[in-house]
Amino acid sequence: MSVLETVISVAKSAGSILAGEFSRTTKFDAKGKHDIVTRADYHSESVIIEKLQAEYPDYGIVTEESPNIEGKSDYCWYIDPLDGTSNFITGNPYFAVSIGLAYQNEIVLGVVFNPISDELFYAEKGKGAYLNNEKILVSDRSELSGSFLACAFAAEEDKIREGIDLLEKLALQSRRVVVNFAPSLDLCNIARGRIDALIDNGSTPEDHAAASLVLTEAGGRLCNLDQSGWDVNRTGIIASNAALHDHLLAQLNIQA
Repeated sequence: MSVLETVISVAKSAGSILAGEFSRTTKFDAKGKHDIVTRADYHSESVIIEKLQAEYPDYGIVTEESPNIEGKSDYCWYIDPLDGTSNFITGNPYFAVSIGLAYQNEIVLGVVFNPISDELFYAEKGKGAYLNNEKILVSDRSELSGSFLACAFAAEEDKIREGIDLLEKLALQSRRVVVNFAPSLDLCNIARGRIDALIDNGSTPEDHAAASLVLTEAGGRLCNLDQSGWDVNRTGIIASNAALHDHLLAQLNIQA
């Protein structure tokens, strides 16, 4: 079994856990004043880590809910066992398992799986992006006024205020803005052409690692919030269909 096949299998195993829990009223714990974690997060994560370590014991792991694991090789997994926890809790089926693989800090493989819609996004470096075995490409919309955007923000109160200001600015300049709090799926929906851009001041490496490759392999662009380039290990992201990217940054004058 190839690495991609293994990761897809692991993502689907974790996804079946989430799907089983989704139909129930789920208890949650507070991670902070404005953030939460559920039993499903922990269960999904433990399955992913166990299966990946069994196959690739020397690889490092960066994950959402557990301490990071230092690897003995140049490879590292980036795992979000449940991206979109607030959606999961409130009955919105917009959430996913996200697993990315980096080699020397460059993402070379990404898998994002929504177990409710049964949508499997995946990419390998240099091989294109796919949704359920069909190749996908970004949209060609280049005018902000006609675009569909996504926006989200971190759980800290200063970041919430910053995000609300950004949301207002985006809403006034675009056709429509959605706030999903699931950056892995937002990035994949840019990759498939449903959304044109995402700005998220709270997206963490485990949130966006896998989907960042899906996006770029589908023809999209991304950068960190200070617009200086792209480092997957930093928090915050600006991503787009490429045609909209420079125009978006110029219009919004986004600063870190």
